[in-house]
Amino acid sequence: MRSLTASSLLVLLLVACGGGGAPPLQPDTAHDSGAGSEAFAEVNPADLAELDAGAAPSSSPSPATPPPSTGAITSTPEPKDECTPIGVDFEKRARPKMKECYATAKKKEPDLKGTVRITIDIDTLGKVKSYKIVEKTLPDSVAQCMLKVVKSMPLAEASKCPGKSITIPMTFPTPH
Repeated sequence: MRSLTASSLLVLLLVACGGGGAPPLQPDTAHDSGAGSEAFAEVNPADLAELDAGAAPSSSPSPATPPPSTGAITSTPEPKDECTPIGVDFEKRARPKMKECYATAKKKEPDLKGTVRITIDIDTLGKVKSYKIVEKTLPDSVAQCMLKVVKSMPLAEASKCPGKSITIPMTFPTPH
């Protein structure tokens, strides 16, 4: 079996898979119930040439061959996390007051710019465990003002985020 060459393996693979000159399989959507259906990607000719030459296929697509536009390779979408919309809503409510902290400091220092990231940790029972500044390039007074704002905002739905963290990133001036 060791005497098989890469081209012999390729021919064997093409015959076993029903390959050859036939066009790539397209999913039959007329009779597809959605259960157990599979989609197949086209074979990249550059990868076949590399296999025939004895080289391992490259992991990056060939620049001469554009990726399939049909999205033939599909993956299962990640399940929606109940905590994400809660964090987004919390951030939308807190952001205007956090911007006030920056605006106040910018009056004293017109060239003020930087970042503050605040994390809210929620315990396994769904109660807020801690609030902390995890990154800051703005002055401490601005970061502490923002932390105070976050602590003052109610997070009534924390029970839907047990064992999770919500991080609020703030960068000033706001990128356009």
